[in-house]
Amino acid sequence: MISVEQAVEIVLGNLPARGTERVSIQSVQGRVLAADLTANCDVPPFNRSAMDGYAVCAADTVGAPVSLEIAGESRAGGGGAATLRPGRAVSVMTGAPVPADADAVQVIEQTKRSDDGCRVTVLKPVHTGENIVPRGSEAASGEIVLEAGRLAGPSELAVLATFGYESVMVWRRPSVALLTTGDELVEVHEEPHFGQIRNSNAHSLRGQLRLMGIEADYLGIARDDKQNLRDRMAQASARDVTILTGGVSMGEYDFVKEVLHEVGFKILFAGVAMRPGKPTVFARRGDRLAFGLPGNPVSTFIAFENFVRPALGRLCGIARPELPRIHGALTRDMKQSPGRTAYLPAQVRMAQVGWEIEPLRWRGSADIIGFARANAAVIFPADRDSMKGGETAEALLLPDYFQRSQAR
Repeated sequence: MISVEQAVEIVLGNLPARGTERVSIQSVQGRVLAADLTANCDVPPFNRSAMDGYAVCAADTVGAPVSLEIAGESRAGGGGAATLRPGRAVSVMTGAPVPADADAVQVIEQTKRSDDGCRVTVLKPVHTGENIVPRGSEAASGEIVLEAGRLAGPSELAVLATFGYESVMVWRRPSVALLTTGDELVEVHEEPHFGQIRNSNAHSLRGQLRLMGIEADYLGIARDDKQNLRDRMAQASARDVTILTGGVSMGEYDFVKEVLHEVGFKILFAGVAMRPGKPTVFARRGDRLAFGLPGNPVSTFIAFENFVRPALGRLCGIARPELPRIHGALTRDMKQSPGRTAYLPAQVRMAQVGWEIEPLRWRGSADIIGFARANAAVIFPADRDSMKGGETAEALLLPDYFQRSQAR
């Protein structure tokens, strides 16, 4: 068996070249930009008032209070006075153009308008440039405003709209086929007979993929029959990545490795020194990747986060798609048999002195019910057989950690 770190290195060293595609501004959220985007105009496109008040020549306010003639109004989107002569003021609204030759804006709170509305008394001096946002100060024409590699979120959408980008180039999301294996499995709408269970892995993996913005093509359940599995693999052949669950151990009916070899995949590793997830398989055929994940649901979950997420995330253009890790104090003692890195369910929380990691009781890699109570996985090093309460440990935040935290 190889270590988790060695397995990750093999996966990342065997990723095919990424592809790009053009998507509309309505579809770009959650995608990674594949090219720099530049400003095609100055922003703001004019000297803009930062406050409601009066545009003035700062020199006219030195002896404040001073009375100035009101020479007009400038409001956002409504045009207004184009220039300003000394000894005059222009009423200006937030976001409106500042008239040429005006070099300051005095806020309305520091002014008093005459009863007839023809004059304004500026009560306090204002300095040159005060309350004016200069043309091009936020972005100058030709300047890079969004760099390649940026993940597009709400703020990036606003930038795209500002410069009229109706569509942009992004890194293409890989197509993914999802296939579960096992005679014991039935679909969620079916009633299990004796010895059968409902297929939970397909739904947990779909959820994990959706958190990455990827919709998988679910190809159903392959039976413990080599020909049936070959047929299902043929259906998956056009996808960039195939994810299988089950059938990767050493049992008499575990055919995944054999069938992967038969359909042209080169198996790059089969077995990782981790708990749960030991039988994980990774294979490549040309530009196609295949991951064989163990059938127990917690094993499937942990193996996906350790190996599939880093691969798919990078193919999507994300530089660091791995889940965040934190260090915190264990709330109780832990023990395990050394030799494999363990990922065990935990609840983490921020206390006054830092993170606390509370290991949860569970019944092993089939106990998805116990694992569902976790918001993290505490990482138990392979060379340790015990860790003490109060000791600093490392934990992997689960992909929906923030949603879970907000729901509590």
